[in-house]
Amino acid sequence: MVRANFIRDARAKLPSIMPNLETLVIASGHEVVDAPMLPTKFLYLKHLTVRLVSGSTISRPYDHFSLVSFLEASPFLQTLILNVIAVRMAHELILTDSELRHMPQHHHGFLKSVKISGFSSAMSLVELTCHILENATSLEHLTLDTIHGPRCGQVKFTRCIPIARDVSVEAPRAISAVRTYTENKVPSTVKLTILEPCSLCHATAR
Repeated sequence: MVRANFIRDARAKLPSIMPNLETLVIASGHEVVDAPMLPTKFLYLKHLTVRLVSGSTISRPYDHFSLVSFLEASPFLQTLILNVIAVRMAHELILTDSELRHMPQHHHGFLKSVKISGFSSAMSLVELTCHILENATSLEHLTLDTIHGPRCGQVKFTRCIPIARDVSVEAPRAISAVRTYTENKVPSTVKLTILEPCSLCHATAR
């Protein structure tokens, strides 16, 4: 189900309504309010997928860093998949490393695999990625994909999903943000995979 502010509502309401959740998939087409920091917990949650349409509101960009709330609430989370679908590229630019926000240190000791699709140079996405690298002590795999859909070579897909030109233009900025702000934070025990637009399927979008 996709509805407005579903991410906020899921964080606020589900821990008390469905406390034994082990797998949670959230899809939101319009988030006006960021995910709140709350004391409630998902004590059994192991797998979390968040699909978010970003840039659907002109008021301000969505604060992806607020999704740390789910990490804080899920002490036994093992996998995180974040799929960001950008309607328009509207986000804060990073000027210096010192401007990045940091949460008080919390160790997400069971988080092993993280994939962010639709990764961009949005400051809040970079902040979220840095937080994960600095606090997920058992992390093994981090995948940052600059597009948000399936790629050629995957099961049942012979071509990558088409992308808009602004996504193609944004991709080098996203890669640059990774190189500048996150790559030096990747421990030797973590396999970092960075995926650019496909040189075959997305050549015409550049």
